[in-house]
Amino acid sequence: MITRILFIISGLGLGNSTRCHAVIQRLQSLQAEVAVATSGNGMWYFDGRPEIFALHEMKSLYYGRSGDHLSMFQTLLNAGAYVQILRHNKKDLAKILDDFKPNVAVTDSVYTLAPMRDRKIPVAALNNADVVHKAYRFFDDTPKSIRAQFYGIEELDYLFHRKRLDLVLSPTLDHTIPVSSAPYSRIGPIVRKGYGAVEMTGSPKKVVIMLSGSVFGTPVRLTAAECPVSIEVVGRRAPKGWREDGQIIYHGRKRETGPILKDADLVIINGGFSAVSEIFCMRKPMLVVPVPNHAEQWLNARTIKHLGVGDIITEEGLEAAILPALLRIEEFRASYERLPIPDDGAQQAAERIVALARSSG
Repeated sequence: MITRILFIISGLGLGNSTRCHAVIQRLQSLQAEVAVATSGNGMWYFDGRPEIFALHEMKSLYYGRSGDHLSMFQTLLNAGAYVQILRHNKKDLAKILDDFKPNVAVTDSVYTLAPMRDRKIPVAALNNADVVHKAYRFFDDTPKSIRAQFYGIEELDYLFHRKRLDLVLSPTLDHTIPVSSAPYSRIGPIVRKGYGAVEMTGSPKKVVIMLSGSVFGTPVRLTAAECPVSIEVVGRRAPKGWREDGQIIYHGRKRETGPILKDADLVIINGGFSAVSEIFCMRKPMLVVPVPNHAEQWLNARTIKHLGVGDIITEEGLEAAILPALLRIEEFRASYERLPIPDDGAQQAAERIVALARSSG
């Protein structure tokens, strides 16, 4: 029996698309036919993917900004525009659902549920707002700068998914975080195929800087004339006037980063959960640069520091943090050795999505 599944994915950042793709990869072996409705980065990422039966474009919600930083004030001012986007998406979704007739819908950072409810289609979500909810209260050094975004966005996200979804698949890096009650269902980190553990030994030779696909991604401006390792920058073009010398390489945007990451000794990333999860499952020491004022990203970074496999740094201190981190490589590697190999969250998610579809059919 073929299970028809519609993924509805926000394209604001790239991480939503990569983690949904990880689940879609596992669904291939479970007799599932998958369509995707997405926007922005999601359209670029999923274009031409053989696992996708159909790809549909939608409009995306977005954070307000002040300069290059997230602004809760500007986000609230955009409320009227968000209502219009939701209305537009509701209309488009209705047509997609009527044409594709899925057995289940899966959302990632999407909040338009009425079209599925009207058609009595069960809805699952990839969302770990419950982990954010608990982690915020676990750490005693949370900065005041993330408070507004936490209560204004993350807590509302947690309550929305707790009250409105049939199933919420909640991945975590730290297996000691308490499990929330239904509809939340705890799973391991969700990562794409090809991002499994890679054993690295010896002195470090390569650093990869791989930053967010969202508009709030950290800029990369490297100025040091000498560095004891090679540096590869993914997701950013070389600055104007840059002369490549072989030691520092700019790759621009890449859909598949695994080959570049495979032999990296240290990875520098923003704090999006999908990117952090893939580096964590590859067992790579990391420096995490949370987007300023973003609660979830800071908490993801703080979790990495808590687990001992990396540290938190700032945009301004990115380059200066590389050498001290290289001196701590063995410390970070040893911390990974003490941690259990995480469950395959993508496989767990795929199986539970199919089970939801079949139990509702």
